[in-house]
Formats: sequence, C-alpha cells, structure tokens
Amino acid sequence: MGIVARLRRISLGAKLAVLSALVTTAVVWMAFWGLDNATRQNTRDVFAEQLARNQQTLEGLQERNAREMLNTATLISQAPTFQYSLKTFQIETSRGATPDPLYVRMIQDELRQRAGNVNAQLLAVTDDSGRVFAAAGMRATALRRGTRLGGVRAVQHVLDPNAPADSGKIAVLRTDSGYFQIAVYPLVQDGFTLGALVLGERLDSGFVAAARAASDASVLLTAGNTILASSDPALALPSTAAALAERAIYDRATPVNLGPDEYVAAPVRLGSSQDREPVRLWMLQPLTPRVARMMAPLRHDFLIYGAIAALIAAFGAAFTAGTVLGPFQRFVAYMRSGAATEQRQGRFDAEHEAAEVRTLNESFNQLMDSIAVKRRALEERTAELTAANVVLTDEISERTRVEQALRESEAQLRQSQKLEAIGTLAGGIAHDFNNLITVISGYTQLALMRADKQSPEAEDLRQVVEASDRAANLTHQLLAFSRKQVLQPTVLDLGEVVNGISPMLRRIIGEHIQLGIEAEPSLARVRADRGQIEQVLLNLAVNARDAMQSGGHLTIATSNIGRMERGRSHPTGVALVVRDTGTGMSRDVQERIFEPFFTTKDPGKGTGLGLSMVYGIVKQSGGSITVESEPGRGTAFVITLPAAEVLVGNDLQVIDDEELPNGTESILIVEDAEDVRILARRTLEERGYAVRVARSAAEALEIAAAGSVDVLLTDIVMPQTSGPQLVAEFFATSRSPLVIYMSGYADDALEQYELEPSAVFLRKPFTPAGLARTVRRAIDDAAQRTERTERATSVSSAAD
Repeated sequence: MGIVARLRRISLGAKLAVLSALVTTAVVWMAFWGLDNATRQNTRDVFAEQLARNQQTLEGLQERNAREMLNTATLISQAPTFQYSLKTFQIETSRGATPDPLYVRMIQDELRQRAGNVNAQLLAVTDDSGRVFAAAGMRATALRRGTRLGGVRAVQHVLDPNAPADSGKIAVLRTDSGYFQIAVYPLVQDGFTLGALVLGERLDSGFVAAARAASDASVLLTAGNTILASSDPALALPSTAAALAERAIYDRATPVNLGPDEYVAAPVRLGSSQDREPVRLWMLQPLTPRVARMMAPLRHDFLIYGAIAALIAAFGAAFTAGTVLGPFQRFVAYMRSGAATEQRQGRFDAEHEAAEVRTLNESFNQLMDSIAVKRRALEERTAELTAANVVLTDEISERTRVEQALRESEAQLRQSQKLEAIGTLAGGIAHDFNNLITVISGYTQLALMRADKQSPEAEDLRQVVEASDRAANLTHQLLAFSRKQVLQPTVLDLGEVVNGISPMLRRIIGEHIQLGIEAEPSLARVRADRGQIEQVLLNLAVNARDAMQSGGHLTIATSNIGRMERGRSHPTGVALVVRDTGTGMSRDVQERIFEPFFTTKDPGKGTGLGLSMVYGIVKQSGGSITVESEPGRGTAFVITLPAAEVLVGNDLQVIDDEELPNGTESILIVEDAEDVRILARRTLEERGYAVRVARSAAEALEIAAAGSVDVLLTDIVMPQTSGPQLVAEFFATSRSPLVIYMSGYADDALEQYELEPSAVFLRKPFTPAGLARTVRRAIDDAAQRTERTERATSVSSAAD
C-alpha cells in the first residue's frame, strides 16, 4: 500500500488535528520570516546611510590630500635652486647637447631635501616630453630615470602648453612597485612648460588602514578586478573583486552577495591608471552576520511559542472533531455490519441525532430498498444473457478473425498500388528530365570548351555544369524509387561492401553509437550496383542514428540463404540485416515507412525520400526488403538479394581528358527529341564527322537510301518505330553500318527490345565529351575486330 493510500485511511479527527498544527506552524513561521525581512531591510538602510556619510568623509579627505600635494608641488617648483637647475637642464636639452650631470644632481638633491619635509612617498621630475630624469622619496625606486610618463593623462594635461601655470591634476600611477595616487604639477618658466613635478602616495595596506580608521567598516582597495589591499583577509578573494566590479556602476551604497553572506558596499573613486584601469576604495558592512545576531533571541522565543500554539490548535481540533464526528462514526459502524452479511441489520435509530445524520439515514434506507428490487431483476436478466452470450462469443470471434485478415489484405494491396503508381509517375518524369539535362549540360560544356579557362564566364559555366550534375543525381534518386534507374550492376561480395563503407558509417553515426559488423564467411556473390548498395547502407545508418539520440548499438550482418541438398547447403541468396536499438516504430508507421515524402522527423530535418529510395534500389536489384520493429525495442531492416550465377566484369570507365577524339566518318543521328538531336549533331560536326540527322525511322531510311552511312546513332524508344526495328529495316535495305544505341529509359524498360549483348549503348544524360569518346571508341573497336577477322581469314587460306 502506498503512502498516499495510508494517509487516506487515517481518521478525519487525526487529519484535522495535524492540519490545525501545520497551519498554526505556518502562520508563526510566516510572522518570523516577515520580521526577519523587515529587520534585514532596516539594517540595510542604516548601513547605507552610514556608508554614505563615510563616503562623504573619505571624499573630503581625498580632496584635502589632493590640495596638500598640489600645494607641496607648488612650493617645490618655486625653489630658486630647483628652477635654475631645471631651466639650465631644459636649455641644454633643447639645443641637442648632453645636459651636464651636475644639474641633474642638483635637482635630485633638491628633491631629497624636500622629500623629508613633505607628506609624499614619491617625488619625480619629468622633462617636457614626460621622461623622468630625477626622483626621490621613500619609493623613489618605483620610477627609474628614463621612465616615460607620457601615457598618463594627468601628465599629458600639465605638459600642454596651454595649461595654466598654477593648474595641477590628480591621478593613479601603476608601477612595478605598485599603485600610487599622484598629483602632477606643471613646471612653467617665462610662459614655457619645462616639465612636470609628480608627487605620489602609495596605495597599500597602510592606505587601507587609514581609511579603515576613518570609516569604521571593512575596506578593500581594488584596481579593476584585482584586490590591491584589504583590511579583512577573508574578503581578499577573486570572487569578491568580480562581485564588486559588477556594482562599480553605482556611486552609492548598494547590497552585494560575497559568498554566503550579504554586504552593503560603497565605492570611493581614486582615479584611473595609465591603462584606463579604475582604482576604487570600497567600504563594506556585513549585513548577514549582524541580522543573524539580532534575530537569534527572537528565533528561540518564536520556536517555543509556536510549538505551544501548534499543540493547542491540534488538541482543539481533535476535541472538536470527536464531538462532531461521533454520530457519523456510529452510523458508519451500522452500515459496515450490514455489508458483512449483505443485508441490513434492522434500522438505525437516528431519532435523537443531528438533522444531518437523520437525513443521511433516510437516504440510505431508500437506496437499500431500491437496490433490493433492482437486484432481483438483474439476477433474472443475467441468467438470460448468459445463455445468449455463449453463442454470440463464438460468432464474434469468427467475424473478428475474418475482418482482421481482410484488413491486412486490403492494406497490402493499397500499399502496393500506391508505390506502383508513384513509381510509374516518378519514372516518367525522370526519363523526360534526362533529355533536358542532356541539352543543358551539353550546350554548357560546348560553351566551356570555347571559353577562356581563366575567365569569369568559364567559372559561371562550370557552375551550370555542376548544377546539371546535381539534377542528374536527383533523377537517379527518382529512378531508384521507381525501380527504373539505369544501374551498373557487378558481381559483389556484400561482406566486402559492408567492411569498405564501415569507416564512413562510423563517422556519420557518431561516437555515441557503437557499430558492429557480423559477416558470415564464404558469402555467396550477388549482382548489384555497388554505389547503390552503399547508398542503401548510408540511408539506413542515418535513420538508425536519428532513432538513437542518446546512443546505442547499430549492427550490420550478412549471411547466406540456401537450401539443403544431399547434406550440403546450396546458397540461393544473401541476407543483409541492419539492426538498431533505437526508439522503434508503431505498426501504422511501418505500413507507410517506404512511402515517398513520408517522414516522422521534425520539419526541415528530413525529405521522406531516404527509405523510398532504399525500397526502389532493392526491388530494382531483384531483391526484397522487410522491416521488423516495436516501439521502444529497436528496428531491423532485412534485405534479401538473389545469388549471382555468373561473374560479369565491371563496365568500362571513361577517363576525362582535355583533348577529345576526332574523325571523318559519316554518321546518321536518329532522335525524336529536337534539342538532343541538335546537340549531338553539333558535337560530332565539331569533331570532324559528316553528320546527318533524322526525326523518325522513315526519314532515316530515306537518308540512308541517298548515301552510305558508316555509323548509325539511334534512340531506342521512339514514336511508331523503335531503334532496334529501324536497325532491322536498315540492314535489309543498306550496307550494314556500325550501330550505337542511346536511351534514358531503365534496363527493365529496354529488355523488351532484346538488344544484342555486344551492342554499343550510350546512356542519357550524356555530355559532349562522353558522346565523342563513345563514338570514337566504337569505331576503333569495330575496326580492330574487322582487322583480326581478316588476319584470321588470311591465315586460314594460307594453311589450306
């Protein structure tokens, strides 16, 4: 029994007591929470006012300190010895002569004498370019001779010739020895600025200690996101500097969280260094510890009084519940006694009970009387229905079985008709599209042959050729779905194909999916297009990857399928199984999985052509494909291909060279598509051939009767008369020419024409280069066969 069920079984009185105690506890806690928030807010306001006063005090001290340093700078600059030495040093420097070291020592001595009488830890003198040539004080080593201070804005300001003679500037200077708050005073004589006098006070722990004594708060000295000094070592953390930097945009006191505690922080700006790094003095008052100390006594009191209030509320609720619920409990006991025997045990005496109990008792008696009547009627009806139910159950079972079989048959028929109809449409569109691609690509390549290879126009033409290739690939996909693609089948070992493409599959599916290869040794060979089989594996692997977003296992297995004869296995086919451990699919999805443009992926993440292409490729290769899947238990695609009986060599691969072959033979082109006919004629005439064209078989026979033809280049599928029929009539009336067939239809569509195995065949779409090479190769091969035949005949005659 679960916890919720057990809680429901507790008596109502106990529930009311617990609820009263919880409500009282919640009220006490809310009161304490409100008091805590009010105390925190009041303390925060008090700290903010206190820090605001400290800000004003420290800012006043900063202004007074600045005035004192500027007054000190004025006294030093007006010393006669200092002015004379500085002026002489500047005159010799402006003449290009090397200043006498005596003047530098005189200025250095003057600074040392003054350093003991002024409140400055750093004294330095620069020339009119901002270069230090004399320094003194407790931190004189911070500025070595030759240090350039031209990058400090305060120094730039006082070296400005237009600056007033009594003007000065306060800033922060960063050196290798630390940070200094400096006062810069111009050294002006006779209206000319000879240099600058720099006085500095080190910003360190001593500076922080003085601020701590003046503000009575924790003090931090920061430069950007770096803490320079702190009066509280526990606050000298990088996280503290980062948190304070976010609050630097406020000049007033604001709350800030430093670790687990809340503080009220107020900044005092000291200036910016030569790197534009802001330097600030922060005053912090700890808010969380102060509020905790104030609320500790109250927390103890609230805890005691809250516990007492909760107990009083619980006892009061329990007493009230007992008084109110007593009659109801007696009535419930009466109903339970009747439920045990399934009959009422007399009638409940509610005459002296509350009105609610009397009403409930009357309603209960009416309900029991009505139930007794209906119970007798139900028993009679149940006996009648029991007899009829036996017969009806048998009839329903038989009808359900028949309907299920009928639905399965209808679903299979609709799926087959749908795929066949869409396949026929896709095949027809792809055939017509092949002619268009042939014309577009052909004329573009002819223009590319004449264009300058480095010109922009040539690059534009190459883009058109690439687009034509992509359109041809799309046509191949449509033909693959319609099972009418022009394949290039070879005899394959499916195990070698799977092992060859496995590295690519591992990159595609990702490291979160494990790929396993299970190949049975001595696999039977199959006849199929290797590229199309690889496309099938790629599409199935991508689908498996999308079904295993969180990782899983993808297994590709190959095995023989055969029959047993005389104790030996004779393979009749090969099974290719692609199995994943993904999300699986429902039966409704399985029925539509091979439909084109059907996808379960999100919009923009799938075209719905992947599995329809797989279906077309397998069917065109003479095989079959089935799917086995359950939601949450993965999917397995089982592909079966028939075993190959003979080995057939690969088709001849055409090498793409720059130079195309020429010829002088006479060629007759028979093609009903005008654009393709014009392209073929133009291509061959440019290669030197004598070309004539015909739109139909009748026109071709008329041209052949008027003159000899060396090569007949004819389309296979034409209106009225096919290419093979034209060749038969041609041979009957004229000298036998060399025949080259061309077509964009699929192999299975051309089987009805029964072409001779040795026939030369040019597939559409073709390129001008492919056409020229095919024609030249066919002519040369025919010449070689003729030469071999004549040589064999002459040898046989000589032997006789």
